[in-house]
Amino acid sequence: MIKLVVDSTCELSIEEVEKLGIVLIPMKVTIDDDEYLVGVNLTSEAFYEKLSTCKNLPKTTQINYVEYMDAIKPIIDGGDEVLAMCLSSGISGTFNSLRMACEDINSPHVRCLDSQTASFAFKALVYEALKLIERGLTLDELEKEVERLRDKLKIFAVIDNVKYLIKGGRLSLAKGMVATALNIKPIVTVKNKVVEMIGKAVGFSLAMKNIFKLITNVDTTKEMYYAHSNDEEKAEKFHDMILQTLGLDFKPSGSIGPIIGTHVGPGCVGVAYFEK
Repeated sequence: MIKLVVDSTCELSIEEVEKLGIVLIPMKVTIDDDEYLVGVNLTSEAFYEKLSTCKNLPKTTQINYVEYMDAIKPIIDGGDEVLAMCLSSGISGTFNSLRMACEDINSPHVRCLDSQTASFAFKALVYEALKLIERGLTLDELEKEVERLRDKLKIFAVIDNVKYLIKGGRLSLAKGMVATALNIKPIVTVKNKVVEMIGKAVGFSLAMKNIFKLITNVDTTKEMYYAHSNDEEKAEKFHDMILQTLGLDFKPSGSIGPIIGTHVGPGCVGVAYFEK
């Protein structure tokens, strides 16, 4: 049997991974002086409450070599195979830890894969991988097909409050101040493994409409999600506008978790889907 090993940036809950038979390694986030395990003793709801009052921007910690070894080696020793996927290597150094662990395990029954994406787009890739496992693909076939799907995966989101991008060093203070003063909302995607701003608009409604123009060639036979960072009402409005405008019924993915939420802040909404 092939087991999936993932990190908590794929936004799957502990209950979901247990139901699906996935091995999830939680990532750590430090808020002021307290360290938490995402999804274990820190929910998304609790995180955004703490984010609104914390003195400093939360710090996230990548999964280390030992954690990957402890998760993967027992599966291989037990006679199963592993496809391990993680947050984009352009966003975190986690993939280096995963790659080194797999190299040292040195087994033909393990593969490691850079998702090259994050959050609910990562979740979409995980669900497609599960479907492929159910179809009985070999480990080599699974790796190639997931890589093919990864290259067709799209994610677009609107950032509501740029102060978190500024604090995290992903947007200069000068540009951030201008954006705030003019109510400019950045539109971002994950491209070439990193988060890139690909557009902007004055006001959230116009920014959402601009995303509609980016949503093209959707493969409706694959998983497609909309998600939010602690603003379900805004996300539902976004979903309804997409349905009315494009006729596409995206599934709710829930809230963007603490690792990605640290950088996008509350009020972000977005979509993830596969192209044909």
